Amino acid sequence: MKAFDAKSLPLKDSDLNQSVYMEALIDATTRLEVYKTKLDGSKLDRSWFLPTLQKKEALASSQIEGTQATLDGVLIDQVNPSEKDKDMSEVRNYVNAALEGYHYLKTNPMSVDFIKHLHKILMSGNVRRNKATVPGEFRHGQNYLGSNKMVSYIPPIAENVDKLMENFVEYFNSTDEQLRPLVRAAIMHAQFETIHPFMDGNGRVGRILIPLFLYKHKQISLPCFFISETLERDKFKYYALLNGIREENDWNSWVDFFLSAVDQQCGKYIELVDRINTLYEADLEKAKQVIKSNKVVDVINLLYKYPAINTSTVSNEAGIPSVTATRYLNALEECKILYSDKRPKNRTYYYYGVLEIIR
Repeated sequence: MKAFDAKSLPLKDSDLNQSVYMEALIDATTRLEVYKTKLDGSKLDRSWFLPTLQKKEALASSQIEGTQATLDGVLIDQVNPSEKDKDMSEVRNYVNAALEGYHYLKTNPMSVDFIKHLHKILMSGNVRRNKATVPGEFRHGQNYLGSNKMVSYIPPIAENVDKLMENFVEYFNSTDEQLRPLVRAAIMHAQFETIHPFMDGNGRVGRILIPLFLYKHKQISLPCFFISETLERDKFKYYALLNGIREENDWNSWVDFFLSAVDQQCGKYIELVDRINTLYEADLEKAKQVIKSNKVVDVINLLYKYPAINTSTVSNEAGIPSVTATRYLNALEECKILYSDKRPKNRTYYYYGVLEIIR
């Protein structure tokens, strides 16, 4: 095998046949609009459960790379962090990079330097990485996908990476009206993974760029849309269709798959928001019966940001004394909204209502 000779974007008209993926595009576009409407009309402000969705996405993206972390472990880690756990460090870095991307793109176009910055965040600290990886730097040598016994893909030579990434950023920022943004998101993601600009961490950077692209092009009002969960479920098909682009120039099958993944993930999120609204109304009313304070709304809202929570988190975030925070948490446990590990010190309370939904 030789290193792949990647072409610059945009694609040629002959590379795409919209009839192949038009049905998937209509379905994905319709579902995405419904999801946006559901988010905007949610009884619980989306800013409360966005961090939890981001952690679920960070976990799903990291699981594609082989992490053994669990969702419960990730949620406990946010109130009792473990810096020594490499799996948790990978997930934590992913969340931090996604948030930084969101804040950056509010006022700036995407840039080569910022993609390097995202990579630096992802690969910093105590995480597993290729020894040749320099966080925040494009590769200076050749990398290979697959194993020593069976290489499945050889990305472009290192000398071509800078030129290809400059073209990639230009495509990311452009407002080409010939193709719908969801189709362009599929092309953008495949091109990034084809270039494979870093020695390690390309999958995680590439998946973070999907919601950031959709946010930048006003397809979503917050970067609160992730498809790593769907890609993880079908990851062998995901890899095969990316290789189909390189080996057979089959962009149509890839775009159709990507749009179907968007459609499926939107369906899950629509159901999730509906269930969260129902749970929120029911538990807020129940909580008001046992916590006679205007802080009850703040405490219940916090449970969606921290489904695993402790006294210090409630005290710091809601601005109430620790003794009061403990009393409120115990009251919520007594009425079976929360369940705790019963530890005499540093007790953790679990909001299984929302855990069951996001699991």
